Amino acid sequence: MSLLNYLRARSLKDGFGRGRRGWFAIGVVVWGARLLRRLACRLPETASTETLKPGQSVTVSALEPSRPSKRRRAGRRR
Repeated sequence: MSLLNYLRARSLKDGFGRGRRGWFAIGVVVWGARLLRRLACRLPETASTETLKPGQSVTVSALEPSRPSKRRRAGRRR
């Protein structure tokens, strides 16, 4: 368990559940940082939009792989 996961869990248990102000303040900071990170992340780019008629199909033959995000790389280390 990472330090941030520990702080999130502990802040919920002790700060919100038991009303301890110190843990509540830590929870506000840790959960706020997580919310900001999610709001600031880039949305995927749309390369093309086409309307298909009945009987038509799409074939994707070559795409360059995108670089994995830090979040995905961190999961592979385990």
